[in-house]
Amino acid sequence: MSADYTQSGAILTEARDGLMIVRLNRPDKMNPLTAETKAGLAAAVADFVSDSAHRCLLIIGTGKAFCAGGDVSTMMGEQPPLAVRVRVSESTEGWARALLDCEKPVITAINGAAVGAGFALAMLGDIVLISEDAYFIPGFSAMGAAADLGLALTLPRAVGMPRAKNILLRNLRISGSEAAAMGLVSEVLPAEDFAARTIEIGRQIAAAPTVSIGLTKMLVGMAYQDSLSTFFKVEALAQAAAFSTGDREEGVAAFLEKRRPEFRGK
Repeated sequence: MSADYTQSGAILTEARDGLMIVRLNRPDKMNPLTAETKAGLAAAVADFVSDSAHRCLLIIGTGKAFCAGGDVSTMMGEQPPLAVRVRVSESTEGWARALLDCEKPVITAINGAAVGAGFALAMLGDIVLISEDAYFIPGFSAMGAAADLGLALTLPRAVGMPRAKNILLRNLRISGSEAAAMGLVSEVLPAEDFAARTIEIGRQIAAAPTVSIGLTKMLVGMAYQDSLSTFFKVEALAQAAAFSTGDREEGVAAFLEKRRPEFRGK
């Protein structure tokens, strides 16, 4: 079966043998995390967590991209820190934490570019599969923004603190093969039949013993004792501060005007 969680069709869902498939569905814009997409993800994740028929979740993009990140067109103009903090907390914290906290396996399938919050979304997966021709770009520093959607939490856990800082602060592009070499992803798959292969892996995991898988995920998660609640509060504060800077406004303007930004450090 399939269903839209938003009238705009920003995401599509399908269930196959215990596997819930969520497709980001704005291929003409590289599947950005618009307000509609976030609302759709929130509803889909809530359904996944609460419905025992869903034993594994797969998130994948349609078209040539996984997710191009936040909707840049909404970032122009004055961004009051309090409003940014509330928006970040209310639109993403709940479902992002649920993906990390829930005792069900989550697969992210990176079929193409994963940029900014798209990179962060990818890293919310327990298993991260990437096509051989896909890539990651943090993107946040190019916009004068702070990393969000948990990336400053998940990336160091995947590749270590020094490497994570190098990627984020230098805004490095990471290819599929580079990501595999540094332990950023679980597996690199051929571009041909990528979606079909990831769905098959998801169905295999969905067919595994659900309780055992859930307990193992919980135990692995206990290796990191940082409070998710505290982390996301600090993340929202950091993003609110970043959005109040002139450099953030310059980064967005330069992106929309297709020119090199001139950051002033304030």
